[in-house]
Amino acid sequence: MFACNNVPSSLQWLYTSAAFADSGGMISGDTLAQRLADAASQAGDVSSSQTISLVARWIVSKAVVTVMGPRGCMLPMFQFDLASSTPKSSMAPVLAELHGVFNDVELALWFVSANHWLNGEHPAVVMHRNLPGVLQAARADRLMARGH
Repeated sequence: MFACNNVPSSLQWLYTSAAFADSGGMISGDTLAQRLADAASQAGDVSSSQTISLVARWIVSKAVVTVMGPRGCMLPMFQFDLASSTPKSSMAPVLAELHGVFNDVELALWFVSANHWLNGEHPAVVMHRNLPGVLQAARADRLMARGH
């Protein structure tokens, strides 16, 4: 089972998981690794141990948004390409703006909260069609969070 940091309270977990319902829900690290292994097996590519290592690297390197849930590390689905189960390329620059500013839960909720800089839209919903706007929102929120 994959581990994440900053275990939320039960109330935080309920709020967090409900917040992601409209953007594809959440998936456990174990289930994501299994999806990758199944796809790789069909293609004759990599073993399941390699997919577990891949998901673990994404989590440890903070290449994906994660939240500790009751079943271990959970990953919001909005950040993955559904066909390949790999992180969308638009995630990297946004995460680069926000890492070190918010804890895991706050970071996850940033993506599914109405954002003033995006005229009330949720970054998870608009980032794949308006990456420049989401990057500006991330920069502005990073600066505000740091008190600049």
